[in-house]
Amino acid sequence: MPKMRLAAYVGASTVLAAGTVVKAFHERPNFYSACVQLSQDNTSLGILINLGLLCVFGLMRCMQHIFYGPLRPIEREQLYEKAWFAVTETCLAMTVFRDEVGGWFLVMFVSLLVGKVWDWIGEGRVEFLEQQPPANPRLTHIRLASSLTLSVLFDAFLLNFCIESVLVEARPGMMVMFAFEFAVLVIASSSTLLRYVIAAREAWVVRNQTNERIEARRKELRQQRAQAEQNGGATQHLPREEDVNENEIDVPGWEHKGRWVFILDLSTGAFFARLLPITTAC
Repeated sequence: MPKMRLAAYVGASTVLAAGTVVKAFHERPNFYSACVQLSQDNTSLGILINLGLLCVFGLMRCMQHIFYGPLRPIEREQLYEKAWFAVTETCLAMTVFRDEVGGWFLVMFVSLLVGKVWDWIGEGRVEFLEQQPPANPRLTHIRLASSLTLSVLFDAFLLNFCIESVLVEARPGMMVMFAFEFAVLVIASSSTLLRYVIAAREAWVVRNQTNERIEARRKELRQQRAQAEQNGGATQHLPREEDVNENEIDVPGWEHKGRWVFILDLSTGAFFARLLPITTAC
């Protein structure tokens, strides 16, 4: 039922947007005047913005299915809560500035929300990876590494754009707020990526240790069977090599993981602490 309502809403929005564009081009003689009419009419602009937001939502859903697959119910609930808090926080911070709310503000606002949502999903998946090994490790690591790298590049690109805009305008405005928001996102997404690297390194160490223990156990069983055969004893009661189960193998794990996690948390906190006084001063 929710999918049917969403499909009806998307269809109605598309029809309204198409009708608005056709009406503007029918009433105006050329492309430029039609675009001016669309940009000056609040109703037409609202319809087109609504369609644009739907397109962004659809693109995000497609990328989410490509890089993360379906979201768990707890992930969906956490995203809704964090998204509402982020929207409220940004709207309250926006009241400090006197800039007009226009198209660029909407683009930056949606980009900021997309960056935050993408980073939250990646952070949750890294925590889940640390707690439970994936069913398909190769595909999971390829998708997760690609999505986290994309998140860092996206945030860094928009941070650079905001910094250049602030330097060109040379005045306090909403771009300053977006610059600091994307600076926080760059730090957070980079920390998540490095935490994933630590988790991947731990998984690699554990896998090698498990393989070594399995091979040592199988070698021990072969020696026991060979010794029993030499002594003329029965070998039916001895376990076979195929009976060795990796779930029964106990390995020490990566002993240096705690040190690297501590260094990463300390460095991330230091960057945030360095950024906070600048944000307060501005």
